[in-house]
Amino acid sequence: MSTNDLLTPLGRLARERLLTRFRPRPEYRPFGSDAGAALRIRWLGTAGHIIDDGTTTVLVDPFLSRPGFRELATQRLVSKEAAILAKLPPKVDAVLIGHSHFDHAQDAPFIAKYTGCLLAGSKTTCNWARAAGVPEAQLVEIPPTGRSFAVGAMTVRFVPSKHGKALFGRIPLPGEVNEIPRHFAGRIHEYKMGGAFGILLKTAAGTVYHNGSADLVDAELTGERADILLACLAGRQGTDRYLLRLATQLQPRLVVPSHHDAFFQPLDEGFFLLPGVDLDGFLNECRLHVPGAQVIAPTYADVIAVPEREGGRGGLAVVAR
Repeated sequence: MSTNDLLTPLGRLARERLLTRFRPRPEYRPFGSDAGAALRIRWLGTAGHIIDDGTTTVLVDPFLSRPGFRELATQRLVSKEAAILAKLPPKVDAVLIGHSHFDHAQDAPFIAKYTGCLLAGSKTTCNWARAAGVPEAQLVEIPPTGRSFAVGAMTVRFVPSKHGKALFGRIPLPGEVNEIPRHFAGRIHEYKMGGAFGILLKTAAGTVYHNGSADLVDAELTGERADILLACLAGRQGTDRYLLRLATQLQPRLVVPSHHDAFFQPLDEGFFLLPGVDLDGFLNECRLHVPGAQVIAPTYADVIAVPEREGGRGGLAVVAR
């Protein structure tokens, strides 16, 4: 099925039979006012997020074009302007890319060119941006050892990490793109992983850790803490004690699952779960391994409002009405 196929009655019927539609659970979606919120987080589907502290806005792994299966199999992946602009915030200070697979990095060059923002990622990510004509002055190339730098009022640290074994027990499309591609839009197999990073954002409202693939390097997180954990689910079953290890290191007070949706259709076609992710199992693990933390499982339309920290920890986050 391609994106267009999903718009037909037959395509919709096939989708309903093959995929499970996400049903929001009220206990993981607490509504409230965002008045006084110090940080706002919006999930863009897949591993994508908008993180806004009121002064600085960053996008992490934004993937909004979401090509269908036929497009993936037969075409170069050209970013879809209308789909991106429909979700793009008014101001973007930086796009941060944890690894370079198409479902994380494809749309980053378009967004950087359109907004003039910084684009930070591995050499592979930056080479795709160079192929698309993003000026060198906008690029922040991250070495394999990671890097820290400031974006507006935020401090960003790229943390060396690992990619989860998300495809039949293997890491999909390993390797790097060491030369600038001849064509700005690649085919799916050309988007090599390019190394994997977690992304730690320190803001006045708290610290956010984005784990865009379901594995980690424990030693790289020694001494770090994160108030908010944005945790990838795709492939997590292949990583030993995945959530427990993240929670032990970071001790989050809020956990938000991500990368558990079927991302081969437009966002406005509805939220269906990626086969095999076991969202309910992850939520149960949260109760077991992070018993003191709040858990919010948002829809595409939700904005999570995080209050000012008080006494070092802060109150409960809500889904803004």
